[in-house]
Amino acid sequence: MFVAGGVALFTIDNSAGSLFLVALGVTLILVAVLGERVQLESFEILGAKLRVREVIASRLELAQLSSPGEDDRSRAQVHEQALTLQKLVGLYDLYEHIRRTERASDQRTAALDQLAVRMRTVGRDAQFDPVEVSTWFHNGTDPLRVIALNLMLAREECRDFLAVLKAIDRPHSLFEQYYGLVLGREMLPRLDTLERRLLTDAITRAKRRRGFRRDRPLTALSSTILAELDDKN
Repeated sequence: MFVAGGVALFTIDNSAGSLFLVALGVTLILVAVLGERVQLESFEILGAKLRVREVIASRLELAQLSSPGEDDRSRAQVHEQALTLQKLVGLYDLYEHIRRTERASDQRTAALDQLAVRMRTVGRDAQFDPVEVSTWFHNGTDPLRVIALNLMLAREECRDFLAVLKAIDRPHSLFEQYYGLVLGREMLPRLDTLERRLLTDAITRAKRRRGFRRDRPLTALSSTILAELDDKN
């Protein structure tokens, strides 16, 4: 497909069709080479997406069709991760539903906090590729960013300091910002001098914003973190 697209690009006038063939060829090559490592929430080239539900289905099928000689442990791990992703999809949809249908209120925040607890609980059920989880945050939708932060809380090996800085400094929501602070506090013992300074600067900038100053949990947690940072310095 890739070769056909390359040839067509230079031999026919339909450049859009040629580019699509090239892109599709690249996608098929990546899937063939990377196999189950293509695990992103969405993989998009020219509008064609490999959605997370398709990844779940393929992993379940892979686990079921594995040959008898394959490692039973590996097969069980693939199946377990597929089921875990399926649960996260349900939490993703619930998060979207609550944010879309309910007005900002303490009740809505409490419901979202319950979902965050479930995300962390589910995240402990299977291993995740740290690069994958980071990609969910940096390239994902609002719900997926929150899921990524909670997976980082649940699994220390998946933690991403840049995600903490972005969640605090350039959040998509105050809810995301709060969990960025929670994750930042969890990571404090392992931060070096530069990282502690960057975290201090990010929190200081965030505290200047009106929405942040009006949110009591945010102001309380940020003050606690700044005090702990001062103690370490």
